[in-house]
Amino acid sequence: MSVIEVRGKKILVVGLGKSGLSAVRYLVREGASVTVSEVKREADLEPGVVKEMRSMGVTLETGGHTMNPFIRSERIIVSPGVPLNLAPLAAAKEKGIPVTGEMDLAVQIMNIPIVAVTGTNGKSTVTAFLGALLHNAGHKVFVGGNLGTPLIDCAAAGSKADVAVVEVSSFQLDTMEGFSPLVALLLNISPDHLDRYPNYEAYVQSKLKIFKNQGAGDFAILNDDDAVLSSFA
Repeated sequence: MSVIEVRGKKILVVGLGKSGLSAVRYLVREGASVTVSEVKREADLEPGVVKEMRSMGVTLETGGHTMNPFIRSERIIVSPGVPLNLAPLAAAKEKGIPVTGEMDLAVQIMNIPIVAVTGTNGKSTVTAFLGALLHNAGHKVFVGGNLGTPLIDCAAAGSKADVAVVEVSSFQLDTMEGFSPLVALLLNISPDHLDRYPNYEAYVQSKLKIFKNQGAGDFAILNDDDAVLSSFA
């Protein structure tokens, strides 16, 4: 994948959850001009988080999403919990402004294999199990993603891990551009998050994006006992 240039760029981070906060820290450290747009009011955010944003020179918009920060940015990093049908996001995409997620930031600076796990049920358990399996086999392993520590924290810290095992949600997959795991596992699919997706088929297609950027030498693993997954070659 092409490297995401951030130094000197105007980058908007939408949502200040765990992955959003980690993305902000990385971007500021790398010399980006960062704005955060958060639906919560400033009074509802952790005081320590607000203080940290101010100390880093981040422009903080709270209490909702207005149009200007979106259309004036050069790149937008969307946190997983943020609905992608926001009008300001649509306007930014119309202008050709790239919209990605925290994991795409991470993979550009990582040079270790990634094992990615998704599915409607069981992904946290399988992610933790695979991490323990690799650890017990003598490997240095990072375990995180949607489970625990954001992947950008592993990447930014220059982790000496041999492999990263990451849980990936459908919300994270929705904003993937360059994420290409060496091994991608899709455990199962059943109706979920239908308040976020227009229909069940859209949710299924979101999960299948975990394989989108894989190529020769990569491994795609699907559960053939799953009624939905068994129909995909």
